[in-house]
Amino acid sequence: MAAIAVPVVAAMAVTATSASATSALTTADKTMAGKLDQRVGTAHLGTNVAGEVRDVASGQKVWSKNPAKALMPASTNKVATAVAALTVLGPDHTVQTKAVYRSGTVYLVGGGDQQLSSADLKSLATATATAKALKSKSLQSVQLKFDDHLFAVPSLATGWNSGYYSDTVAPVRALRIEGNNTLDTALTATKYFAQQLTAAGITVGTPARATTPSGTTALATHTSKPLSTTVEYMLKHSDNDIAEGLLRLTALGQGRAATFAGGTAAVHAVLVQYGIPLTGVKEYDGSGLSRSDRMTADALSAIAGLAVDTHHQTKLWPILKGLPIAGVDGTLATSYGRFTTAPASCAAGKVDAKTGSLNDVSALAGVTKGKDGRWKSFAFVESGTAPTATVTHGLDGLAATVEGCW
Repeated sequence: MAAIAVPVVAAMAVTATSASATSALTTADKTMAGKLDQRVGTAHLGTNVAGEVRDVASGQKVWSKNPAKALMPASTNKVATAVAALTVLGPDHTVQTKAVYRSGTVYLVGGGDQQLSSADLKSLATATATAKALKSKSLQSVQLKFDDHLFAVPSLATGWNSGYYSDTVAPVRALRIEGNNTLDTALTATKYFAQQLTAAGITVGTPARATTPSGTTALATHTSKPLSTTVEYMLKHSDNDIAEGLLRLTALGQGRAATFAGGTAAVHAVLVQYGIPLTGVKEYDGSGLSRSDRMTADALSAIAGLAVDTHHQTKLWPILKGLPIAGVDGTLATSYGRFTTAPASCAAGKVDAKTGSLNDVSALAGVTKGKDGRWKSFAFVESGTAPTATVTHGLDGLAATVEGCW
């Protein structure tokens, strides 16, 4: 997949702060920036570090270090995916998993729901849904086909390796039981659906993949959770499968192909719309697993700020709800060792941020209210020059510095 070209005009929308603007920083911001200058070099972050802090309401850059340096964002990339999905589809958007019938065959049709549970499929199959509808037609035996053609045939993204299957992410399909990472999640889901039909008294043939023909009759439908809920879960738990499913649904919402290329083009278009500085940014997936992804601290801090930007809350409000809370939940919970010890522990409960972690990358991007009571967005990324466990504590300390408690 080729990298998406970034128009220069887009990157100019929210770039460097003038000298006069810098002089207008609050006393609290000047103090915080001075502390960051001192601490970023002693936070055990190694040498390959980029960071930026913005005042969200004014758009001013409060502090930065290598803000235009393009590094692997890891899972902080999911915030960009969330922004795009919510903007294109809206927080109330849902998708449907359907059972339809024609000429002796039931078709199980995937709608891209990555949170479809086994209980949901069981409910779709049982005597109150598909089985009941079939019996009302005096049908006790049917063929069973499944249709996951809403998304393109799965492939590895640029920067992915085959070792990601099936531990880290599943091949991206439009039909999948949540938590199932088999190579053919659609077939696995359909076999389970067949078992439930059988238990309800319907004899079914061996499941096979097919495209749903025209002229089918609806038997039963399961509607997904609203997008707002899905985005919150995806961010809180850094769910790779949900991120990649949302990337494809966002592409479809813009009339693009449900592929990595179509999805990243859709995200790019949305970020341009918000005036995010995109020079140096390259995205090849929705989850941030790609080792070819590149994001700057300048872009990440601007994207994170959208979570609390009052101009965009009609659509983007689920992002703040979904960001893990320092020392409280999600991937910033104490079970991950985050914000548990001084000096960072003073910011527990006061920082909302998305983590990013690959075997040689650690990142943190989010928002907090500074000492002056104003929202600050921040992004800190370290790549490849220090032990990850050490780096995460350093990142937490920098976030506590932005919050102002240290």
